[in-house]
Amino acid sequence: MKHKSTLCLLLATILASFCNMPEALAQKTKDKSMFSIPAAEKEIELRLRAYENALKNRDSAAMSNLYAADARYLSHGGPSVIGREAIVKSLVEMMRDSITVSGFTTTGLWGDPELLVEEGTGYFAHVNGKVVSRGRYLLVWKKENGVWKIFRDTFFSDGKIQ
Repeated sequence: MKHKSTLCLLLATILASFCNMPEALAQKTKDKSMFSIPAAEKEIELRLRAYENALKNRDSAAMSNLYAADARYLSHGGPSVIGREAIVKSLVEMMRDSITVSGFTTTGLWGDPELLVEEGTGYFAHVNGKVVSRGRYLLVWKKENGVWKIFRDTFFSDGKIQ
């Protein structure tokens, strides 16, 4: 009798999940149909300005809030930096070297309500304005608790410095 009860409970659970499946799919479709790249672009623009301000103000807490917990910085010249804390630690080192000025411009944005890929151009400079690196970047953003966070980050210097 115990096995019959367990089997009935298992079958009822499976059946319930199949019954809820169309509702979950409908919600996901609704979310995607409500998604707007121009609206996402405005949100990403605000996040980029927040990054620039956090760097300028040497605010590691604000910088940390811009990255997803499982973020990665993918370096083309060295090992990847894994995790929000490690990324912020490397940014704090940059700030200590007086690299506190930056500017970023989005040149392309693609995605859906869960992930966005941003392509752009940018630069990093010392507090005195001397540019130390100029180039292109690629960011993958993901929604974390309703807020776009940097999930993957990479910067490709073009080698040209003012």
